[in-house]
Amino acid sequence: MTPTNPPKQTISLTQFQAEANTAFSNITKTVTSIVDSPPIDYYTTINFIPFPLKLTGPRYGVIEQKDEKNQFSLELSQDLLTQYSKYLDSILWREAYLTHLPYFIRQVPEAADLGLYCYYRYALRTKKQRNQFLQIWQTISPSIDYTFYRYYPTAGFEYFDNLVDGKFLKMVKDWFKPFIKLSTPMNTGTYSENLERWMFNYHRVLRPIELKILRGLNHCLTCSQIELAKKLKLRQPTISQVIRRLAEKHLLRLIIFDNYPILGLQPITVQFTTSKMSIINSLMKLISRIRFALAIQEFDNQLLASFLIPTERMTRFRQWLKQIASSYNLMQPILRLISERVHARNFDQYNPNNGGWLIEIESMFDNFSRLISEEWTQHLPPINSFKMSSSHRKKDIKIRQQDLIYMQRASDAFLATYHMKFFESHELRQAGYRESEHMAYRRRVSYLEKHKVISPPIGLGLLNIGLNTALYVHLESSKEETHRIFSACQLFPHIAGRIFEDGTGVATLLIPSETAVFFKKSLDDLFRNLDIHAKTAIKPAWEAYGWTGPYTIDSINYDFEKNRWIWTKDTLPLPRTV
Repeated sequence: MTPTNPPKQTISLTQFQAEANTAFSNITKTVTSIVDSPPIDYYTTINFIPFPLKLTGPRYGVIEQKDEKNQFSLELSQDLLTQYSKYLDSILWREAYLTHLPYFIRQVPEAADLGLYCYYRYALRTKKQRNQFLQIWQTISPSIDYTFYRYYPTAGFEYFDNLVDGKFLKMVKDWFKPFIKLSTPMNTGTYSENLERWMFNYHRVLRPIELKILRGLNHCLTCSQIELAKKLKLRQPTISQVIRRLAEKHLLRLIIFDNYPILGLQPITVQFTTSKMSIINSLMKLISRIRFALAIQEFDNQLLASFLIPTERMTRFRQWLKQIASSYNLMQPILRLISERVHARNFDQYNPNNGGWLIEIESMFDNFSRLISEEWTQHLPPINSFKMSSSHRKKDIKIRQQDLIYMQRASDAFLATYHMKFFESHELRQAGYRESEHMAYRRRVSYLEKHKVISPPIGLGLLNIGLNTALYVHLESSKEETHRIFSACQLFPHIAGRIFEDGTGVATLLIPSETAVFFKKSLDDLFRNLDIHAKTAIKPAWEAYGWTGPYTIDSINYDFEKNRWIWTKDTLPLPRTV
């Protein structure tokens, strides 16, 4: 039977299509004003066609068409007319932003996260709306762990947007301009790696007042703001405002170490030695799949991998190392227990009036050489350090899921509570704490400090201030010599080090990239002349830390009901090919 009247669906679809095109045009104008430039490509039409909408991947619900004249049309799922209509607005915002990116960039699925952030940032006004959408976004676009870093858009984009005063979407669009002439799409790994590197290497020059307060805080980490005001001869509200601004921009954090042995985890570093780069690359990929892996540092013919292994699983871990050595035809890897962590910062050679770091390398190395060769390190203040508990000192502490999340983001959250009456951080919300639970949260922090689960603050953590290259130093020395050299490293802008039970150690020196080659050569020559057994290597700092910081323990590894670490036969994977 043929209907005498046009079906309602046809009329509804036509009207809906017209409204969607009008809405998209208006949104595009808004996004264009946000990024301050016209779109690179613009869709000639938006159509609704019958294909199922699946909430998978950040660019859900659309099909992009490109004709022989290089004109684009956008086809949306008709499911948006019925059960998924609430997602239409986010899709239109997402696609409006993507028109400002080169075609071969927006074909990378993860690039759609930029458009979703545009919707999250500019279309949603209330906390409730943002939190609801954040849950959806985290589900369809989860974090991805790579060898050296974690792609984590729902945290990383907001982090960087705060840093650049809300100009992130404009800046990243400009950064992608050189890729317009790409002949093939980027793959996911290349896209996220380039984005990660660009975000990490961004240099924000500190203001003179910020530098003054950071220097004061660096010399007295536990000082209250009132005490800092007296020492620096500044008003306390000024100090409070500057610290709040730096913390909100994630420029400033406090370094707090987790005392893993108390939780039944043994922090260890394993040294693999091989002259074959293919084996080093295979080992890095293998280790990056292990949930209990912390970080990887690569030297010319060595790979140092750090792990947190449950104490009762150490025998199994040693067996796994033997299997790895056999599979790759390696010498038996050397396993070292981490006994101490050190950290220090030095702002003496930072000049905000001249764009940041102005390091007099030759004079610095003259002083450094004198300190370690003539043993004058007693003239330096002792380097801040934290000694780990014995591997057999596990305490019967009931760990909550929020505790592990807190420990993972400890520095940001601790700075917020330690130096401010209240600071609503993303980490607190992630940990499940509401604003009204602030004091309960602070009491829990005190509990962790009391039981030495976490260390007191031992240093300042600062990203995006021009220290974008990591110089690794691996010392094969006595404990006394390692301490002396690490103490002398306080002359450098930044040192973070690990000292092992056998006295050897590994330090990460963060330095400006333009000085990296000269730094490495100078250190190599100095160690050779003083007959100090050491190896050095240069890596981009974003590989040393990643956008969300070094890997650490995660609640996914812990059984909270049984109060123990989860360990299965698949925890330590073996090479797929031998």
